[in-house]
Amino acid sequence: MCNRVLGAALLFLALVLPHSPARAQTPSWQAAAASGTTVLSSGSLTLAPDAAPAAPVYGSYARFGLFDRQPESIPAARQLRVSWQASVPAAAAVRIDVRVQGRGRWSDWTLDVADGALVTFDRVGTLAQVRVVLLANAAAPEVHSVQLTPQPLGAAAISAFEDTVAPTYHIRATRMGLVGDRTANGHIIQPNDWFVSLPSFRSLSSKGGSEYMARLSYNGRSVVVPVWEVGPWNIHDDYWNVERERFADLPVGWPEDHAAYYDGYNGGWAEKGRVRFPTAADVGDGAWLALGIPFNEEQEAIDITFLWQGSDPGPNPTPIEPGQRTAAPPVVEVPAGAIQVDTPDAGFWRTDVPWYTFGCGTGGSALWTFSTSDAGSATNTGAWQAEVSGDYDVSVFVPRCMNGKADTRSAHYVVEHADGSTPITVNQAEHAGEWVSLGRYHFDGAGKVILSDHTDDTWKSVWFDAVRWSP
Repeated sequence: MCNRVLGAALLFLALVLPHSPARAQTPSWQAAAASGTTVLSSGSLTLAPDAAPAAPVYGSYARFGLFDRQPESIPAARQLRVSWQASVPAAAAVRIDVRVQGRGRWSDWTLDVADGALVTFDRVGTLAQVRVVLLANAAAPEVHSVQLTPQPLGAAAISAFEDTVAPTYHIRATRMGLVGDRTANGHIIQPNDWFVSLPSFRSLSSKGGSEYMARLSYNGRSVVVPVWEVGPWNIHDDYWNVERERFADLPVGWPEDHAAYYDGYNGGWAEKGRVRFPTAADVGDGAWLALGIPFNEEQEAIDITFLWQGSDPGPNPTPIEPGQRTAAPPVVEVPAGAIQVDTPDAGFWRTDVPWYTFGCGTGGSALWTFSTSDAGSATNTGAWQAEVSGDYDVSVFVPRCMNGKADTRSAHYVVEHADGSTPITVNQAEHAGEWVSLGRYHFDGAGKVILSDHTDDTWKSVWFDAVRWSP
């Protein structure tokens, strides 16, 4: 975990609507869950005098505090601007994490948010929450303020986010044991406990909380347990996410410790050392026995469903292969008078080279290929053409498709119009599931938009879906 100033927070959520005055600030330090923290007379959040030592996953700190701010309603948004202030003495650390809730499920936490950062989530949220982690060996840090400002979306953009079924992957797991130890959320492990440990802070529930639940299935039995610990081999490997914290070259659903053990990835090493046996989850003893696994069997292959990622498929779902994810096609209506060209349409042309297709996008399908920063090795080019005369707004749709690879942040579109051609770079990773404007241009009978696999990065996904000309 980073030991730099990890964030800050007097968690008042002053949410500002466009062209509207800021909302009244809510009462300071209204907690949904808190452990080892207190509020000073100055109004700053700090460690309580009796704060317990941190769990080993945080490093060697004598005092630990975790504060989950009460969730606040926000206008439907996928992005939050985060501002904060804190005082962090030597041998101390502060981390600020944020998340949003949409469709009744929380997004993963975005960790260690810098002051002034614009955070983009994988879903549209109507609730927002801040988490503060406080760590110290001597003088305690103080968090003075945090402000979240949502960037509201329009109804058309919201409709592009369709629900999905939570993914299930087949992994190897171990029995937790360690009765009496403290977990990353402050829980003291009990005999026959029911929880699971996953290797990322991004999906850590609050102490006693159930915001992040996983379905564990084995040999016809299935249980649902909360995520209360971080580990075993890694602490930055959210292998269930397409946009992983680390190890982005591995397919979604394939844990780094598995790749290290079976494939020799990273020389066989994980964050906590050389992998002696593969395990991508630690299961509490009670849940382990409920699955029908003998107590003396400390390692077994199970299916795990990440329930905050989509709707529950029910007990014992069929796992999918690493690298596979599916998403429902978005609901997209063509505005009156607009001309839209999709990849299956006659107005779309592409080079005769290998392409990948995926069952998502505006018409239920989209094309993609790998990006390359080497112009000489670029081979995949697509072009959308339409008969248009006059002034038109040109926009492109970036599908939100879970293909197991991170999306490019530098898709180079070129708009050909009556006055020449204009290059526009689009961050597809940031705008997945959205229509993105390329600007307004004048056309004299023909319009064209061109995109290739030549980007500023390598081995990322470049998506080709629909282009729209709107008068």
